Amino acid sequence: MRISKILIALSATKDASVSMLDAFQMIQKGTASVKVLFISYLSDLFKKSLGPNTLSHWVREEKECMDKVDHYFARMDIPYERKLITVPPWEMVFNEMSEEAQDLIILQTELLEKWKKGKANCALCSDALSRSRCPILVINSSEGTMKSVL
Repeated sequence: MRISKILIALSATKDASVSMLDAFQMIQKGTASVKVLFISYLSDLFKKSLGPNTLSHWVREEKECMDKVDHYFARMDIPYERKLITVPPWEMVFNEMSEEAQDLIILQTELLEKWKKGKANCALCSDALSRSRCPILVINSSEGTMKSVL
């Protein structure tokens, strides 16, 4: 099976970018389409509750994560589309997952764990993943391990 369309969803954090870069090794120059969804938890409401030092730390971490991924794809000469999605709400992420036919979806475990916590998100996630007819690779950023869900 030739993989030509890949969707990657990860939180825009330092730990996520490291484990995702390991998973990117399977993506080769011939890949026609790669879309990376960076999930930001820095909603306007959340930003208001943070102090300036904490906020600047999180903003810097998000930027570093995206810069690492940009650097990887530039170095490997692989074109890709980058999209930053601020959550909540999660619907935009699920819409992206089910919008196009993908050959492979790579998800960070942290996202699945967050989706399980809320019944509405769990149902939306389940619906989006069940409509997808492609393999789903789950990356566990805390342990640096990969496993296939489907």
